[in-house]
Amino acid sequence: MSIPQAVKINTPTARGKTHFLSQPYHREVNLSYLLITTALYLVATANTGFFEQVLNVYPFIKNIGFILSITGVLFGLMWLVLQLLCYRQIAKPVLITLLITAAICGYFTDAYGTIFDTNMLINSMETDQAEAMGLFTPSLVIRVLILGVLPAFIISKIRLKRFTWQLSILQKTVTLILSIAVIAACLLPFGDQYASFFRQHKEVRSYANPITPIYSMLKLGENYIKELRRPDTFTLHATDARRLTPDNSIAKPKLMVFVVGETARADHFGLNGYTRNTTPLLSKQSDLYSFQNAVSCGTSTAYSVPCMFSYANRTDYDIDTAKYNENVLDTLNKQGVNVIWRDNNSSSKGVADRVTFEDYKTADTNPKCDVECRDIGMLDGFDKLVKSGSSQKEMAKDTLILMHQMGNHGPAYYQRYPKEFEAYNPVCMTNELSKCDAQSVINGYDNAIRYTDYFLSNVIDTLKPYEQDYDVVMVYISDHGESLGEDNIYLHGLPYKFAPDAQKHVPTIVWSPNSNSIDTESLSSMVNQPVSHDFITPTLLSFFGITTDEIKGASTFFKLAHSN
Repeated sequence: MSIPQAVKINTPTARGKTHFLSQPYHREVNLSYLLITTALYLVATANTGFFEQVLNVYPFIKNIGFILSITGVLFGLMWLVLQLLCYRQIAKPVLITLLITAAICGYFTDAYGTIFDTNMLINSMETDQAEAMGLFTPSLVIRVLILGVLPAFIISKIRLKRFTWQLSILQKTVTLILSIAVIAACLLPFGDQYASFFRQHKEVRSYANPITPIYSMLKLGENYIKELRRPDTFTLHATDARRLTPDNSIAKPKLMVFVVGETARADHFGLNGYTRNTTPLLSKQSDLYSFQNAVSCGTSTAYSVPCMFSYANRTDYDIDTAKYNENVLDTLNKQGVNVIWRDNNSSSKGVADRVTFEDYKTADTNPKCDVECRDIGMLDGFDKLVKSGSSQKEMAKDTLILMHQMGNHGPAYYQRYPKEFEAYNPVCMTNELSKCDAQSVINGYDNAIRYTDYFLSNVIDTLKPYEQDYDVVMVYISDHGESLGEDNIYLHGLPYKFAPDAQKHVPTIVWSPNSNSIDTESLSSMVNQPVSHDFITPTLLSFFGITTDEIKGASTFFKLAHSN
């Protein structure tokens, strides 16, 4: 055999191998088959958290048929949603986006029990870079690469079959009918059980991924369109507000420090009967009142903080219109109160847009920064803060100083306090809380509470020297609570209707010395009564002697003593 003949014989074999290796990328795939495969893939890889929630309610051994039925319904819904979103021209970009979204959302749902409703999406978009990096973990990167980017890359290389428009419409119609039939076939045999499931366990269905994030994004888009159509107007409140003139001509000016806590839950405060003494310094302070039954307006900072200072009650509050409405700080400012907001969190969420705002998340202003800037730094230069706007020739002004804590912001609780406050060990030293045992997560959280105890006690000690010249008081209320792994739920932000009490029951503390104008008996009588964020606006106006029909008859945390 000659050399040319040998070459001629080997050439077809080489071409055959090349064709075989490239075949997956050159084979045309029917879009309908791709959607079915993707739906199955998303059910299998992105819904561990959903099935965990289902199994918590319906143990597998006793509910095999129902669990299989729920799996079928989830697949049918996923298939239906994909068909409604995907058409040949846009199918690949949509599927790629959904795969990566599902991988990201699936990680946070599995690791922290996060539900991606509209409030959580807003909270995510308003998270600053430092907070976002606190959630960035190797596990997140690996999961997104393997379960999101890799399948997305494969889909990007697939060639979709072309059909005539008539055949495409027929195929789309048939597959839509089939997906609805799958859902119906799985629902009907367990109709009674589904009626109970949808009525009593609404929160479970919110874990479906990426169906819930898709719905929430569409809802946000709808809200955005509504906002574009909204007239560019600003609603004024308390337009009839007026200051009451004290009968006593020697009445002292008012000075309140209002601490907006972060992610603190009431049942982990020693003052409230917690088995650990997480509040050793506050426990030694006299004239301290800790409210036992306080609930928040929302379960996330982005929702709760604007609501806290709103003129709307929790039931009437609308986060979409909050920015178009004046809040109580605006009224106080208009009425001559010196209002200053110091922030060691992400922002005031729009509350302090029209009053003095000072950022304490930077070492340029906060003198107490190590691995991060500490809340205690917000007390720096307090005397100048109180005296601002006043001179020796003028009466000191009524002053409200608001301090927005970093507090217990998760999941990296171990970073929320200096090392000397680590009283409880071992501590979960990662932001992947589900990888730690429950007690180490709680230990880190409780250590952070002890640092808040230190901060609040220092606020009180800072105020004490002003008692002679000012009518002083400190109010502390957390924006929301926190889940620490109960029922495999971490962090916060669940929809209010079915969020656990741990995310809504918040610590509320008032320090009120006998030297001020607050009626002690009114405070004592309220500490065991149900209270809420709704009490904040009326309380602030009442303390500073401002009346308005808008809050007439509204409940307050305390009442002022009658002047003689």
